[in-house]
Amino acid sequence: MPAINVNQWLNEGKVNLFHVVTGILSLGVITFDGYNLFVYAGVLPLVMKELGISPTQAGAIASYTLLGAALGSLVLGSLGDKIGRKNAILWYIALFSVSMFFSGLAKNAILLGVWRFATGLGVGGTLVNVTALVTEYIPARSRATTVSLIYSGTSIGGIVGALLGIWLFPHYGWRSVLLLGAIPILALPLYIKYLPESADYLVKLNRIDELRSWMRKARPADPLPDDATLEVSKRSGKSPLRAIFEEGRAFSTLLFWIVWFMNVSVLFGFTIWLPKLIMSRGYSLATGLSFLLTLSTAAIVGTFFAGFLADQIGTKPTLAAYFLISFCSVALVGFTSNYAYLMILVSLAGACINGAQNCMNSYMPPYYPPSMRSTGTGVCYAVSRLGAVMGPTVVGMLITNNFPYRATLIGLALPSLVSAAGILAIQERYSFTRKLEQEQASRQTPVEIA
Repeated sequence: MPAINVNQWLNEGKVNLFHVVTGILSLGVITFDGYNLFVYAGVLPLVMKELGISPTQAGAIASYTLLGAALGSLVLGSLGDKIGRKNAILWYIALFSVSMFFSGLAKNAILLGVWRFATGLGVGGTLVNVTALVTEYIPARSRATTVSLIYSGTSIGGIVGALLGIWLFPHYGWRSVLLLGAIPILALPLYIKYLPESADYLVKLNRIDELRSWMRKARPADPLPDDATLEVSKRSGKSPLRAIFEEGRAFSTLLFWIVWFMNVSVLFGFTIWLPKLIMSRGYSLATGLSFLLTLSTAAIVGTFFAGFLADQIGTKPTLAAYFLISFCSVALVGFTSNYAYLMILVSLAGACINGAQNCMNSYMPPYYPPSMRSTGTGVCYAVSRLGAVMGPTVVGMLITNNFPYRATLIGLALPSLVSAAGILAIQERYSFTRKLEQEQASRQTPVEIA
């Protein structure tokens, strides 16, 4: 009876309709997440005016969403390893949809903060499990490009939020764009029918026939015998949380945390406050939203090229270059009020900050074995969300205390330099994917007989 390693089978496939459908569904989830996270940047000036809150309070409410995302990644994200990643995704879509609806009904800053926190919980849980599920099914040769494109949904969500703000704010107010965040719950039937479940989870529950069905969709042209024994890579006998530090992974795990913490602090600090920062240079709210739209659009282009370059020249040099450009572009925003120059710098910032983050989404999860992938990804996301909390909060405090504009932008940009150094120090030799490739190569190497 032949034995087939499921992870290797999926890694060695080619992209087909099954992967496209899975990718589109995943893109939809990430788009919803991006909308829920970044729509607050557009409503922030109006929220401050209607609810009478200070920049520090406004930054704190933004941080509640990101703190919720951190806890969602850490606590709810790991549930995907226990109840199945598909099941987890379905529950979290429902959670952030309901929370967005009630955010739009909030009558004061406290209620708005509570419901934004709950929204973050759902967003954090979905991000972790979508990442783990997609990296499990997408073939290795196309993973960086595909996953990067899927995570461009974050920027698409930002674009949708900015466009709806420009259109709806004058007629229906800021609450309307939050209420529309409940729409994703209507898409749940599509996800129930077409989204695959984790192969590792199906093996764990001995749902082999269901797993075999998904595997055949992933590689329809390749024979898969009915009597084949399906195996997943050996699970760790230790606690999953402890296991992410074992087998040489400790140093790189810490580096992943640092890199993500730093980049996400720049991403959210810059994005959340961008319309308000632009308005401080004498521009209108509509112009501020147009810059947010530009940033999100550039992020999609930057994400595409990040994935392409990662597949062509390697992920490390691609990410290092993106982080360096991020530093330069964000810092230089503080040195000009010229519309054209600001557009160029904001475009570069959007392309590189978001492009690097989305490329990391394809780079980090495969570093861990499938049995602990949701846990490893969830903990990293949780740590990074603390950076997301820090970014908007610190910027809000600096604005409240009239800190120099240029110094604020330079300080916001500095973490990108740390990210560049950290990514170059990642030890790829301990990566699960690298070890799997080496094992496969050793089996295919012919043995010379003297």
